[in-house]
Amino acid sequence: MMPERPLCSVVMPAYRMGAYIGMALRSVADQTYTGWEVLVVDDHAPDDGTTAIVSAFAQEHPHHRVELIRHERNQGVSAARNTAISAAQGELVAFLDPDDRWLPIHLERMLECLRTKDVVDVVTGPVETFWEGDGAPAPHVWPIAEWQVRMFPTSLALSNFIQPSASLVRRSVLLEVGGFDTDPNLQHIEDYDLWIRLVERGSKFVFLETHTSSYRRHPMAASHDPARMHGLHDRLYAKHTAFFRNARGKLTTSLMRRVEPLPDELVQLRILLNGPVMRCIRSVDRMLRAVARTLRVGKG
Repeated sequence: MMPERPLCSVVMPAYRMGAYIGMALRSVADQTYTGWEVLVVDDHAPDDGTTAIVSAFAQEHPHHRVELIRHERNQGVSAARNTAISAAQGELVAFLDPDDRWLPIHLERMLECLRTKDVVDVVTGPVETFWEGDGAPAPHVWPIAEWQVRMFPTSLALSNFIQPSASLVRRSVLLEVGGFDTDPNLQHIEDYDLWIRLVERGSKFVFLETHTSSYRRHPMAASHDPARMHGLHDRLYAKHTAFFRNARGKLTTSLMRRVEPLPDELVQLRILLNGPVMRCIRSVDRMLRAVARTLRVGKG
């Protein structure tokens, strides 16, 4: 049975985020649930004000543990998060990137899910995406579709719809799977890899219906570079080939057997089944079949 007020460890990697981290920290201070600590890991960034901002925040909140850890060398976001997870004292880990922010009810809603559901390891939900600056588009809620929840974890093979800053995870399961993979070839897709490994571990995920966090969009983010993201997905598929191939088979079977599919659901699944991850799966499968045929001919 979970304690009435478990400690939530807020894990925040930081690299050149001095312009944004103050807003992220204020969103922690505004939480209606007050059982939190904050661990910021400065990944050996140039001085951009982060240290002063975190120090001032710690002084403003003397009844909370607020710790700034600095790496002696730059190691990447996975290593920064892992350092914070190792130093955390809480039973639960709440991820918050320093350029994102939470609504005041974020932690409270997450904890409500853990209390009302059977053994749950991960709580997550939709996010509101936002831009800043002149001419920025209006904020937009990035939903998690009903079919994605119903078909989870198979649906996870189509796209990564779980955002770290919208997620709360039991620290014990993070330690069990070894935290985030620090392979440089998986950076910018390291969270997708973590969710797959937690699924393969058997962790139970629960999804909120409404958003409690906001995700900042950047024009220079990796997700805005299709070629780069395609390469990252290729590497992820190579690591989790069985997961993606099995999911493709289940989704294809589901489409074939559904007698009266919802039109929008069917269209969405068909689009995703022809997306970059599935194209990669089919390409690799064709290559493996060609190799097998060559070996059979050679033996003959």
